[in-house]
Amino acid sequence: MNDSIRTLLADGAQYPIALPKANVTHVAYRWTNGVDDALGAQIVELMRRTSESAPIIGFAETITDAEAGRYLEELRSNLAAEKVRLLTIFANTGQLIGLCTLRRNLNPNNRHITDLAKGMIHDACRGGGVLPAAFVEIALQCDRDNVELLTLDVRDGTPAHRVWEHYGFQTWGTLPDYARANGKMHAGHFMMQRVADLKERALGMLMGRDAERTAPVKASV
Repeated sequence: MNDSIRTLLADGAQYPIALPKANVTHVAYRWTNGVDDALGAQIVELMRRTSESAPIIGFAETITDAEAGRYLEELRSNLAAEKVRLLTIFANTGQLIGLCTLRRNLNPNNRHITDLAKGMIHDACRGGGVLPAAFVEIALQCDRDNVELLTLDVRDGTPAHRVWEHYGFQTWGTLPDYARANGKMHAGHFMMQRVADLKERALGMLMGRDAERTAPVKASV
């Protein structure tokens, strides 16, 4: 992989992603096996910020302290049992700007499949290279786990649904009564993509961004 795009760290990888409005110049991606109090507080803050603009499956628009506590307790338990993988995304400012949990399928016949259970990026850090770089790291972790297929489910018509489609995830099934919120019934899409295809697509997007970043500026005539 091009070293101008991805730099290995002792505990992860770093990408030269510039987000001027958020004072970000680099973004680090780390897979963590545990969640201490400091990280837990940042996760809850990120979840609450994200839920204000887009629904998070399993939560209402407002996440209570009790709900946040139960989520962190379950996350810690699943990490300890190696049932999930947790990707944390940190800006060079030290702020947690994104995360993703992969729900592992430990059934011997289905270990080639992993579910992208929760993914979120801070609203001030969207639209840049944060997400394609995250997909590269997810694909690399899937390779290490011998996973070949990624699945996810999402509420119809949400920004997240459009993002997953943009990155090549395809719907294999729908459920009309997927979620109920604000007195309405919402359909849901069950989507999939092969890891190799996702890696190629995400790398292509990052390579394109890197070419734009390093291209010489032409003088006007």
